[in-house]
Amino acid sequence: MAEQVLASVQTEQWGWEYRGREVVVAERPEPVVPEVPVPAALARLEDKRATADRMRSALTWALGGGVLLTLGVGVLVHTPVALVPAALTVGLGWLGWGRPGLLRRTALREHHRWMTECAESLTRFESDVQRWRHELHDHERAKADQVESVRPWVPVGPATKERVDLYGGTAAGWRAALLVMGGSLMSAGGRLTVLDLTQDSVVEPLRRMAEEHGAPIRATVVPDDSRSLNLLTELSAEEIGVVIAEALRAADHEQTESRGVDAALMQQVAECLVGSPVTFGRLHLAFQVLLRQLTPDQRGELTRAEYAALSDMLSDSARRTAEPRLFRLAAGVKRLAAVSGDVPMNGWDDDDTSLRVVQLSHREPELTAALFSHVIFQIAMSRIQRGQLSGRGERILVIAGADVVARPELERFDSICRRNGLRLVLFFAHLRDSAVELLGGGDAVLFMRLGNAKEAEQAATFIGRQHRLVASQFTYSHGTNTSESTSDSTTRGNSSSTSDSVGTQTSDSRQATFGLLFSRRHRSGSKSSGEQYSSSTTGGSSWSESASNSTSKATNESTSVGYQRTYEYSVEPTVLQGLSPTAFITVDPLDPGSPRLGDCDPRLGGP
Repeated sequence: MAEQVLASVQTEQWGWEYRGREVVVAERPEPVVPEVPVPAALARLEDKRATADRMRSALTWALGGGVLLTLGVGVLVHTPVALVPAALTVGLGWLGWGRPGLLRRTALREHHRWMTECAESLTRFESDVQRWRHELHDHERAKADQVESVRPWVPVGPATKERVDLYGGTAAGWRAALLVMGGSLMSAGGRLTVLDLTQDSVVEPLRRMAEEHGAPIRATVVPDDSRSLNLLTELSAEEIGVVIAEALRAADHEQTESRGVDAALMQQVAECLVGSPVTFGRLHLAFQVLLRQLTPDQRGELTRAEYAALSDMLSDSARRTAEPRLFRLAAGVKRLAAVSGDVPMNGWDDDDTSLRVVQLSHREPELTAALFSHVIFQIAMSRIQRGQLSGRGERILVIAGADVVARPELERFDSICRRNGLRLVLFFAHLRDSAVELLGGGDAVLFMRLGNAKEAEQAATFIGRQHRLVASQFTYSHGTNTSESTSDSTTRGNSSSTSDSVGTQTSDSRQATFGLLFSRRHRSGSKSSGEQYSSSTTGGSSWSESASNSTSKATNESTSVGYQRTYEYSVEPTVLQGLSPTAFITVDPLDPGSPRLGDCDPRLGGP
């Protein structure tokens, strides 16, 4: 999984955004069309043969007449003269029976030749079809590979290069977010420092991934297993006074005394410890000396000079006045001394370290863990002020579990980081208390799952609202209209008519005939005349009756929807409550597509 994350990122990213696969329309090659030879000659022959067959009956009668004519001419006229109708008769016979047979045989030969060409064309067509199928398969395979190569999940992250705040989520979601974000920054050459104050080891997957890839890392668990680590290594007396005073005040919300006085008193005590490095154990002994609880023989790790300086630091009246404050400071230092030692905590100045982790141990009780979280925070702020985390390359500092730190301290920490060229990333488990006051103070905001309804509503309000048109009214009407009409009509009528006609007709015809066999003339003719008279009378009556009945029916329906403009959440609170553990919503003023929905599950970065 870690290899997938590093292999899939080239720039900063926090996860992936789903944009779906691109729909690629495969332009299929044109299918092969068979080339069938056109039987033009065969069609002409068939037309000629069909015409000859249709003329056969007429030619039969003509042939019979020709035979009779030939016989008559040969008998009655002269035999040589009969050769003319005989030749005509033979031609008619050939047209009626010889020519159709010839056309039939020619058509058969032409049909055989055409079938041969069709078989050859079919063979070529089958070969072309096989080639077309192979081309189509290769084309579709190439398009499928092109579609598969397009990843539906694309990297997404804040466009800003300044502070980023993350709200909500679970420990599993934070582990995934740190793994993806940290892996991308480290692969781009960034230097990452993580303060894990959650006691849930959310930075552990990122640390293991860095170890597997041979990245230079420095990880510290506070307090460590041997309880021998000295967190105050290389800090000045002034810095020690501020760190402890601020940490004790932040851990005790009911404290009302001046933190400046506490810091000054702690600084004076630290200045007295000059014999060896200052540790929480030596500070506890120093406060016991101030409270007159140790004799010179019980000074332990303190030198005689240190014991003497501490004994003379406060007068009796000043000690009695500051005694409540001393007891409170001594109690806090004692709790810290119980789980720490004198082994130096180094490595803050190492520029070659890609990942630096300070992780709060999950074994410590709540009171000790709360106190140590504030000590770690104050020490980191002091180190940054000294410029120890600055250097070449992009520097990012992540505080996981920033809920425990008050708003003024986080704002001061942010200002210090900006002045020293560090990017600050804050992880808040909840959107309440100081987290609400800081909302929007960064350059980009990420929201993971917020199960609390009030927190989800605050996040939805921050994401913003937008105008929408929503259906507010729906109207449906249904109507039926039926009409029926009936009509009857009756018609009666009488009519009569009379006509007379008179006519006379005369005809005369004559005809002359000359015979072929006998050369003589005769005439024939006829003459006729006649007279015609006719008279007719007609009459009649008519009666008709008709009835008609018509019915019409109409049905109409109508639907109307009314819309109104509303001003609603861009992202509903229920959406934030129902996000998956690794899903998040990014709000970045520099991103035109904001807000964006993403997911930091490392498995999405795989091939």
